[in-house]
Formats: sequence, C-alpha cells, structure tokens
Amino acid sequence: MSEEERLAQVVQQMIDDHRDLAAISPAWVATQAMEVIEFPRGLHPLGYAGCHLELRQIARAKLRRQFDPTSREREDFEEDFFPETLQDRYPRRQNPDDEPVYIPRGLMSQSDIDYNVGRMRRAGYGLLKHAQALEEWGAAHLGGAA
Repeated sequence: MSEEERLAQVVQQMIDDHRDLAAISPAWVATQAMEVIEFPRGLHPLGYAGCHLELRQIARAKLRRQFDPTSREREDFEEDFFPETLQDRYPRRQNPDDEPVYIPRGLMSQSDIDYNVGRMRRAGYGLLKHAQALEEWGAAHLGGAA
C-alpha cells in the first residue's frame, strides 16, 4: 500500500470512527489523523503544517464525496438520483470562505435545509443546461436530433 493510500485510509477511519459527532470538518479530521500517524506539531512545525494541509485536502474530498449531494465525485450519483432515503449528513450553511462542516440531518436548521436545497437545485439546473447545450451542439455538428 502506498503512503498516499495509507494516509487516505487513516482519514477515512477518522470519519468512520466519529460518525456520531454533531459536526465534522476537514480540519478536525486532519488534526485527528495527525495524532494517529504520530506527527506532533513540535517535531517539525512547517512539516506539520504541510502534512496537515494534505490530510485536510484528503478529508475534504472524502467528506464531499460522502456527504455533499451536489458533489460530482459521488460514487452513487446515478444510482442515488432519486433516493429512497436522505443522507445522514449535509453541509451546514456557511460563509463562502469557510471550510465546509457536515452535520447530521436531525441537527439542521431551516436555513441549512434551504441552503442545501438551493445548492442541489442549482447543480441540477446547471447539469440540465449543460446537457441541452451538448445535445444542441451534437445536432448542429453531427446531424443528431436535438
């Protein structure tokens, strides 16, 4: 197993082991992973910062894939298009510059719900516009039906 795969495995384990938390963020997951890999801040402060940033990137991607319904990285995107059940967690409404925080569905406020519904509708609308544009391009350039 490569070092990258091992780090990704540690990050995923932190996410899985702490599913009961009220909120989970990439920075928090990265900090927990730093403890697991036994890299203390005092060992090499700049190295710690670099490793923490990389673990945060890994965590951000994993959390987005697992808990962000608008993510194009989701493995179940097509299969989960009209899900029978909702996700366990969703992103909390935040300022655009803030790192995402994922909270259990039961702790969402109306503002959080509105935020996620709006994001999902924008993402869906954007995909529909893109599909239509590609279909029209195909009709114009390849003679297909639009």
